[in-house]
Amino acid sequence: MIVYYSGTGNSKYAAKMLADILDDEVVDAKNYIRDGIAAELISGKPFVFVSPVYVSAPSKVFEDFIKSGSFEGDKRAWFVMTCAGGMGACGYYCEKLCRGKLEYMGTAQVEMPQNYLMFFKTKEMAENLKKLTAAEPRIRELGELIAAEKPFPDSGMKKWELISTKMTLDPYYKWFMKTKDFYATNECIGCGLCARSCPLGNIEILGRRPVWGDRCTHCSACINRCPKHAIEYGKVTRNKPRYVCPEYRK
Repeated sequence: MIVYYSGTGNSKYAAKMLADILDDEVVDAKNYIRDGIAAELISGKPFVFVSPVYVSAPSKVFEDFIKSGSFEGDKRAWFVMTCAGGMGACGYYCEKLCRGKLEYMGTAQVEMPQNYLMFFKTKEMAENLKKLTAAEPRIRELGELIAAEKPFPDSGMKKWELISTKMTLDPYYKWFMKTKDFYATNECIGCGLCARSCPLGNIEILGRRPVWGDRCTHCSACINRCPKHAIEYGKVTRNKPRYVCPEYRK
């Protein structure tokens, strides 16, 4: 069973491709995360968890989803992390998630286009599509390892990566993953796609405009998926390209 969490579609793309390679089913964790429901999943095949990297670790909302959930059947678990650069200390956190719950089979990264335009430079779509195409052989390689029931090779995480992540992870979530700088411009048409896209149900449409609550994981789904590019984050996102990953096609 391929279980994924995704904001703008990178992890969904990888999950769908892995499902195609492994002839397996796909489960979107957002359906559980948004409604606060603990998952109760049973699979006759291994579990493959696909998540974006946030601050050199798996997304906390996805970690919480796994911690609260029940995963029965074939309890082997592989982790595939989508990232714009490196996955940092993800292997440490994924192995820790498995203790007493699942049989850890390794963590591996897949480099995908950058979507975090609130703090990083994003690319035009033509360059994103090239990077997406370049990621496919890596996804296939990981799928073939899983099909062969082989653990992922050791990620080669450096000690400093773990120390750095432990030092910065909680402060980053506390001080930087804020919603106060999000706003909608006059281009907003009140379609509500941002509210429907939010994995935490943190956006309401009031007076045909989005209003953000205080829960945010900076998945950037709202700002990237807006069909009118009407959402900004302070001044830093102005004129930056938006990115939504295309749907995976066989």
